[in-house]
Amino acid sequence: MPNIYELSTEYAALMAEYEMAEDEERRAEVWAMIDALQDDIADKAEAYARIMRNMQAEADAYKAEAQRLQKRQKAAENAVEQLKGRLLNAMQAVGANEISTTIGKWRVQMNPWSVNILDDAAIPAEYHIPQPDKIDKAAILKHFKASGELLNGVEMTQTAGLRFR
Repeated sequence: MPNIYELSTEYAALMAEYEMAEDEERRAEVWAMIDALQDDIADKAEAYARIMRNMQAEADAYKAEAQRLQKRQKAAENAVEQLKGRLLNAMQAVGANEISTTIGKWRVQMNPWSVNILDDAAIPAEYHIPQPDKIDKAAILKHFKASGELLNGVEMTQTAGLRFR
């Protein structure tokens, strides 16, 4: 069976031939071929749907497995952080800044300073960073849908998608 590209090319050629047919008998013959071709395209579309469903199920399984592994990764990382926290608390409680083991050395080290803002309004203006304007595309779309007016500097585009149910 020909592929979908070949079927669509053949369909276009038959439509052109139908338009050019000079008598009703030839038009009927070409229309019968177009009808059969449409059935072939429908069969091909069904095969595509079956393949896509299988591939989507496989993709969903991969996604579920990835999420399961991410949860396990996060749990392992949290366990490591808890153990480090417990060891740090124990070392600080006994005043030990360093512990040597057979596989390495633990050392308490102070982290760099960090800033926590408690009240934005209390901070002098010289410490504020101006932010660039951000355009509200959702509001522009809402305006366009409500009024049909296209704002200057805006282009509205709409793409086509394929759905199967």
